[in-house]
Amino acid sequence: MVGIVMNNPYNKNKHNEKVNKCDGQATIEPSLFTVFKLAAQTNIDEAIEHTRQFCFQAASDQTKRTGLEFLYAYGFLDDLNKLIEINIATENACNQQWAKLYQIIMERRQKRLDPDAYMDKLSELSFDSAELKCLRDFLYVYSYYERRQFHMLGNYLDPLLDRIYEIKDLMLKELFSIRLDEILMTYHWKRSEMIIARKHGYRILATTKNNRKKIDIHSNMALGYLFEDYEQAIHHAREAQKLADQIEFKPAINWLKEFTIPFISAYHRRTDGVTTNDKAEQAHLALANGDNETCIQILNEFAELSPFQQYYLGKAMEDQSLLQTSYNRFIHERNDYFFAKLPLKEMHRLANREKRVHFK
Repeated sequence: MVGIVMNNPYNKNKHNEKVNKCDGQATIEPSLFTVFKLAAQTNIDEAIEHTRQFCFQAASDQTKRTGLEFLYAYGFLDDLNKLIEINIATENACNQQWAKLYQIIMERRQKRLDPDAYMDKLSELSFDSAELKCLRDFLYVYSYYERRQFHMLGNYLDPLLDRIYEIKDLMLKELFSIRLDEILMTYHWKRSEMIIARKHGYRILATTKNNRKKIDIHSNMALGYLFEDYEQAIHHAREAQKLADQIEFKPAINWLKEFTIPFISAYHRRTDGVTTNDKAEQAHLALANGDNETCIQILNEFAELSPFQQYYLGKAMEDQSLLQTSYNRFIHERNDYFFAKLPLKEMHRLANREKRVHFK
């Protein structure tokens, strides 16, 4: 099991690393990584639970810091709040610093802070280790993601990679590597560089033991196969759905049922038995079934249209102007060159049809 991390492309030995000044008195206990990997040899669910408990039983300051990322990554948010308080109460200044940073991370996760607000809070902290700088840069990246400024993600890729190389703690190295792979997957996906995006997606699926993370990746991989392969797209959607059902993760169950699966099915006109309560995707399904009038009627009831919905309406009305507006919004508002292909392909189809009519 240790080989997963040791063979990870973000792993690299540094012979000139300095001793971590954050560590207090040495303790004789296994690392969080060792605890997890040993337990995972028999049962992964028990390993996750055992490691969760060890976050609170451990005596070392290092484990109390690493535990913050483990609890965050595996979605134990109530436990994370408790461990944040434990780290704040410690006499170790580094642990206090980590706790303050994870308070910001939690506030963002629970949508209590918008990007501007948590960036302001970050400016009040100092970052004097590779680990803290990684966490800071992840938050920078997420702020641009939430603003849909995907082109800005590329500014942080090399610095993050270099800092992950410097990290000794194998649990942090693995979890941060997964975070970086997610960023790289999104970055290349939005640039429509799908071979590279999928490489990072499949690496996450091979590495993570977190079923919620696997659901996210399968869902994104499903959308990433939209233009190429219905069978691959729907396979990943069904894998995400199966995992969501297994762990009873209702937000994902609803999202997959109401949006992802209807969206893929409508695009490929494979709509038998597919239903949704989402009005926009009802319009998309009507469009796929050749009922343009219903599609137009549904969308005309919307006060505002997203670029996706403008694409649906433009396609239903065969309106080049609407399709062009949809394309421009995908590019200029979202920096999304992947989904911009939806209106672009339809504009090309209409233009080619007009050419054929002209030459008859």
